[in-house]
Order: sequence, then structure tokens, then C-alpha cells
Amino acid sequence: MSKHETGGSSICIHSVVIDAAYRRRGLGRAMVRAYVDAIAADIKNFVTARRMLLIAHAPTLGFYSQCGFEVIGQSAVVHGSELWFDMRLDLASKRQLEFMQVDAFSPVALAGNPAAVLFTQRNGDEQWMQAVAVENNLSETAFVECQTANDNQKALWSIRWFTPGGEVDLCGHATLGAAHALWDSGKVSKSSQILFTTQKVGILSCSTSDSWIKLNFPVQEPKPVQKDLLVSQALGLTGDDVLYMGYGPSATPDWLIEVTPESFVKIRPDFGTLTRIKPMGRGVIVTCVGCPYQSASADQSEEASSKLPQVLKFYKNDCHFDFTSRFFAPNLGIDEDPVTGSAHCVLAPYWSQKLGKPAGTSMTALQASIRGGVLRVQLQEDSGDGVRVEVEGQAATVLRGRMAV
Repeated sequence: MSKHETGGSSICIHSVVIDAAYRRRGLGRAMVRAYVDAIAADIKNFVTARRMLLIAHAPTLGFYSQCGFEVIGQSAVVHGSELWFDMRLDLASKRQLEFMQVDAFSPVALAGNPAAVLFTQRNGDEQWMQAVAVENNLSETAFVECQTANDNQKALWSIRWFTPGGEVDLCGHATLGAAHALWDSGKVSKSSQILFTTQKVGILSCSTSDSWIKLNFPVQEPKPVQKDLLVSQALGLTGDDVLYMGYGPSATPDWLIEVTPESFVKIRPDFGTLTRIKPMGRGVIVTCVGCPYQSASADQSEEASSKLPQVLKFYKNDCHFDFTSRFFAPNLGIDEDPVTGSAHCVLAPYWSQKLGKPAGTSMTALQASIRGGVLRVQLQEDSGDGVRVEVEGQAATVLRGRMAV
């Protein structure tokens, strides 16, 4: 601590001072922790810093230990009559980012849609976030950062979503996964609502009850378009199989294709052809009324069981489905997305109108990928901020860890 070296690997703390009138209120610990977090997050200015060091008298060792420092041993420093002790905090370890992997829209692990969730302080480093998403190689990686602590039973966090192929404006399953991760890790109390701020679609609210997580999203109503034979052929279908063809708005620029239940089970997508379809802003949603697998789920034969979406084996034949869907997005590096919450912001208004379901009526949906997922969706009345869609799902934690880059 006797000299300053620009670009050195150690940061030394001299002292922490709190006015006598404000002592024993936790302010000192909060100050030190905030300072450590700020240094750890500021890799631009403190990239070479590997550790924080200080010397302390015996009575303050507990205080600094609560702030994350460890005692190395008695110090060689001699100053006054009391002994000094060297303490250290490993910044490299502090910079490791906590992450979780969550299976969304499934009550059990190894079904639904896996999403990685990173609790990050990188503050908008898009190049790094994209590289992490490629490394994870999941359909989505969500990056969440605390904006405020719990206030009036609400916690405000920012969220961004990256696929291996790029950033997206809205993602349902990674939002559900992020909310589950915040509650499951104890970062947010389960009694608190979570508000996510986004880049393009405003604020998304999340709440939990009876193991189901409720997401409130803006409606993404599709517009009908003329049937495109190339789209049908790319799905292995004929023009007669297609009952409706539409296209979603800017936040979810997806083709929406309704087919008969008999045609739905015959879908054989040609991903090379799908990538050449224009426009292809994001992906293709294929849907049908009811569930063409419902009767098969009651069939206990091994062959029939092997063809069922994994999540249906959990629900067996106990769940009635109003509609079924699949989602393909090869241009984003995802041939088939296991479960797509944002696609149901397009599907909800479509099926609500087609099935005659008034606003506030819940519909149960199956996304029929190999893993599969179950969702409850309902269109809501316009309360002044536009029509919203309520999407509900369950989730299971699969992995916990720390990322060192």
C-alpha cells in the first residue's frame, strides 16, 4: 500500500469511515459490498485487477469477512501497538457470473424448452452476450440485470434474449425461465412480482402461484396473407392441407399456418427450403385445433409412446388441449424450438377468435416438439395499455454454476 502502480493487479483499501450517528445500521457493509461489486463489474478500467487487499485489526476481521474478504494471516506491517492482519478478496472469482439452466413450460426436467439465465453486470456488451449464446448453444440465453431492489412487492430487472444466431425482440420461454431462476435462487422473494424492462416491447410482468408462472405480454395479432405454395411444400404439405396463412407483427415476424389435425402429424419440414422463404423475419408457426396426439397418449404401446412429446408422458391423458403448435426458425440457428412462449402471443388472438373464446377465457396449448411443452394462455381486455396476452407455464431447474469469462 506504499505506492500506486497504474495497471497493477491489486487494489488496496485503506479504510472505511462511517459517521458515528450512522453506525451499526449496516451502511459500512453495504458500502464495501457495493464498492467491490462496482470494481468487479468495471472490467474496462480494472481489467488487470485480480484481487483486493487490506490490513485490519482483530476487532474488524468479522466485519470484512462479512463483506467477502478472507484472513490470510498476521501482517508484517507494524503500526502502533495492536497487531494487523492481512485480508484478501479474489476479484477473478467475484467476476464469475452466476448462471442457471431452466427447462421452461414443463413441470419436470428434461422436457419443455431449456434456457440459460445469466445474472450479469456486463451492462449491454452485445458482442459478449452473443458469444455466450453461441457457447451455450441453446435456443435462448437470457441476460438479466438488477435495476432496483424489491419495492412495494415488485422487483425491477432488465432482460435481453440471444439465440445462437442473434438477438430477438421477445422470448417467452427464456422470460419464464429467468423469472423462475430469480425466485428459485432467492434473488427475488416468491411473494414479489417481477417486472422485466426490455429493448423493444416495454415492461413484462411475471408472478407465480401454485407452481405456475404467469407472464403478461403484449398481443401480437397476425394478419392474413395469400397462401404461399412454397411454404406448404417446405413443410411437406400440399395447398389443401393449409386452412389459413398469416404473418405476425414486427416483434414476432412469424408465418402462422393453420392445418388440419390429420395434416399436422404429417409435417416433415425441409429446413433448407424454409431458409429461402421471403420474408422470413423469425420463423414459422404451424398449428391445428385440439391435439392430434390425444388419442395416442392413451395408447400404452411402446411404439405410440415413443412418438409422443416428452411432456405428454407426464400429463398422460389428463389434459385437454384447445390447440397444438410447432415452431421452426432455421434462420436463427434453431431448426425447431422446443417451446415458444412468444409464438403464443400470436396464437392466442388467433384461436381466441376462431374458437369463440372471449377475453379472460383460459385456453390450454401443447407445443408438440420432441420435448414438448404445456401452456395456459388467455387474451385479456384492453385496460388502457393495449390488449395483452397472459401466458402461464411451469419450470424446473436443471443446472446451477458460474461462468468464468
